[in-house]
Amino acid sequence: MKLSALTFLLLVAGGVAAIPVEDASEAAETESGLDEVTTFDADAGGVSVDSADDIYTPDATDGTLVIEYENDSRACGNTLTQSEVATIESQFSTALSTFNAQSAATLAAAAVTRASIPVVWHVIYTTKTVAGGYISDSVIKKSISAMNTHFKGSGFGFKLKQIKRKKNTNWFKKMKGAANDSYMLAMKNALHTGGASTLNVYTVNFADGTLGYAAFPWDYYIYPKRDGVVIQYNTYPGGSKKNYNQGKTLTHEVGHWLGVYHVFQGNSCSGKGDYVDDTPEQSTATFGCPASKNSCSQSGNDSIHNYMDYSYDKCMTGFTKGQKTRATQMSNAYRF
Repeated sequence: MKLSALTFLLLVAGGVAAIPVEDASEAAETESGLDEVTTFDADAGGVSVDSADDIYTPDATDGTLVIEYENDSRACGNTLTQSEVATIESQFSTALSTFNAQSAATLAAAAVTRASIPVVWHVIYTTKTVAGGYISDSVIKKSISAMNTHFKGSGFGFKLKQIKRKKNTNWFKKMKGAANDSYMLAMKNALHTGGASTLNVYTVNFADGTLGYAAFPWDYYIYPKRDGVVIQYNTYPGGSKKNYNQGKTLTHEVGHWLGVYHVFQGNSCSGKGDYVDDTPEQSTATFGCPASKNSCSQSGNDSIHNYMDYSYDKCMTGFTKGQKTRATQMSNAYRF
């Protein structure tokens, strides 16, 4: 369902900051070398149809990488004020009503699309080593397989469509987890592929310790090129990012891409929080993997095992029924 940019203007009041000329020039800089593209057969279960894949096999040193910025807390670039959220929710109610008024065939088609969302994975690298960001096809397939397990029972499924590799040291090393980061904007403007229902994943080595950033679905029709999720490159299952190497950073960010907030949205014990009825009120993010935590005593223990909190990967185990419903409604309204 295509919605006009005007419909969403209220959501971006104050919007994205302008990029200084000197920063924009540096961010847009590309390096010599041929981009590599691998396309996967839609009917072959994600198996590559190109026998000449350039697959990198990790050597013995790849499990002991020294990360330039070591941060043991999950950091996600998606933050919204409750005032912004209130405006978003008002617009969402209208958009969902419009979608629900469509034909049964349209509603059925959305369900089919949700079950097989095409994924275009952009590997940003500086050298052809894992430490340089050059992760293998097999690692990417494993990441998507893990995400499908995490979303099991939600009606959402993800299928690898294409892997693109781009050598750009600035994008790989200097990007920060913010919507107006000049490197992120330049990267997405150059590489974004597909429409609102295509999931673009970018892997980089964030300069500020961020683990991930996602574009929310309601932003697509104003800034289509900025859609997708950007994650720390070594958070894949078995990666070198300690405590965050089960692939759940990707799952967390895709939750945002589908319109789900943090379980601690608003950082308050009152109000509507994350707008999901079956997540208890929670005023603070969870760090590490505590036995239990209760930041709002009147509503029960915090959702420390939820994919939309900040816990270690080993502590995260699922979405609630309400979150799955919200993701379905949001994707219906804005993506499918």
